[in-house]
Amino acid sequence: MKAEYFDEKVGWTKTLLIGFQHVLTMCPGTIAVPLILAGALGLGEKETAFLVAANFFTSGIAILIQVIGIGKLAGSKYPIILGSSFAPLSPMILIGKEYGMQTLFGAVIASGAIIFILSFFMDQILKLFPQVVVGTFVTLIGITLAPTALRDLAGGEGSESFGSVENLILGTAVLIFIILVEKYAKGIWKSMSLLLGIVAGAIVGCGLHMVDFTSIAQAEVFQPVKPFYYGMPEFKIWPIFIMSIFCIINMIQCIGVFSVMDEIVGIQTDNKTKERGIRGQAAAQMATGMFNSVPSTMFNENVSLIGLTKVKSRSVVAAAGIMIILAGIFPKISAVFTAVPKSVLGGATLALFGVITSSGISILSKLDFSKDNNFKIVGTSIAIGVGAAFASDVFVNIPNALQMVLSNGLFMVSISAIFLNLILNGKKAFS
Repeated sequence: MKAEYFDEKVGWTKTLLIGFQHVLTMCPGTIAVPLILAGALGLGEKETAFLVAANFFTSGIAILIQVIGIGKLAGSKYPIILGSSFAPLSPMILIGKEYGMQTLFGAVIASGAIIFILSFFMDQILKLFPQVVVGTFVTLIGITLAPTALRDLAGGEGSESFGSVENLILGTAVLIFIILVEKYAKGIWKSMSLLLGIVAGAIVGCGLHMVDFTSIAQAEVFQPVKPFYYGMPEFKIWPIFIMSIFCIINMIQCIGVFSVMDEIVGIQTDNKTKERGIRGQAAAQMATGMFNSVPSTMFNENVSLIGLTKVKSRSVVAAAGIMIILAGIFPKISAVFTAVPKSVLGGATLALFGVITSSGISILSKLDFSKDNNFKIVGTSIAIGVGAAFASDVFVNIPNALQMVLSNGLFMVSISAIFLNLILNGKKAFS
C-alpha cells in the first residue's frame, strides 16, 4: 500500500481540531509512563516535570519521523501516533535503581540501535506473524487495555476519589456522549466526537470541582528540552540485553498496529512499509535516549480514532506531532492536558479500546477455524495471554528479569501463538 493513500486533503480547521483529538487521545499513556518511572526512582518535582516534558518532545519527533519519513530509509509515512511505551517500563525502573540514569538511557539508545538493525530482517520476522497470530495478538491488546481505561473512568488508580459515584457517572456519560455523537452527528461534528466528549466532560468536571488548575498556574511558560540531562550515556551489556528483550515486545506491538490500521481503513500494508515503520520507531528511540525520555510505541487507540473520525490524513497526524512538541517546550500547554479529569479520559479511551478489540475479532473472523488448527491456536494463546496479564503473581518466585517477561500478556500471547502455529502446522506455518 502506497503512503499516498493517506494524502487526504483536509482543511486547516479540521486538521487542527482532529489533530488536537489525537493529542488528547495519546496524552494519558504518554504522561503516565514518565510519572510512574519518576515515582519509582524517587525523582523530585523538577526532574519529574523534565521527564514529562522530554517525553512530549520526543513523542512529537517520533510522530514526525513516522509520518514524514527519513527518505526511503525510515518511517512508514502512515498517519500513526507514537507515545511512551509501557512495555519497557519495568526494566527501566530496574536498571535505573541498580545502575543509575546514565546507564538507563544508554540502554535505551543501544536497544533502539538493535531494533533498527533487526528491521532489515523484517521479511523473515514477519513470517512468524500470519493472520492467526496477528489477530490473536490484536484481540488481546483491546482486552488488556480495557481494565486500564475502566480504572481511569473510575478516577485513576491511586486517586483519593477512585470509584466515586461522581467519577463513574461522569466517565460513563462521556462514553455514551461520544457514541451518540459519532452515530447521529453530521459532517465535522461527527469526526469531532471524541474532542466534544472530552471538552463537555471537562466542563462538567469544572462544575463538580474535579479539575485542579494548580499545575497550570505553577508550570513554566517556556522550557527547552536539553539532551543528556543526566550526563553522557553509559553502555553496559546486561542492561542493554534486558532492555532489548522488552523493546522486541514493543516491536511486536508495532507490527500489530499496522494490522489494526489495515482492518480499520481497509488496506493491505506491504512488508517494506512495516520495515520502514519499525526502523522509524527505532531511530526515534535512539533520539529518545539522547533526550532522556522513554521508548515510544505506535498507539492503537489513535488508529481507532481514525476509524471513529473517518479522517486518515497524514497532515492531521503531522499537526498533532507539532502540537506535542510544543507541549514539550511550553509546559503550560502540557499542564492543560494533565488537568483533564481522569474519569473523562477513561470514558473516551474505553470507546477507542473497544474498536481495537473489534479489529482483532474482525481479523480472526476471516480465518477458517476448521482448518490449520486455528481453533486450538487462538483459544489456547488468548487463555495464556489473559492469564499472564491478570494473574502475574504466579511468577513471583522466579528471577525478576524472567518474571517481567512472563507476566507481560502481550508477549505471552504472541509467543504462544507463534509457538503453537509452528508446532501444529509445521511448514504450513510459513505458507
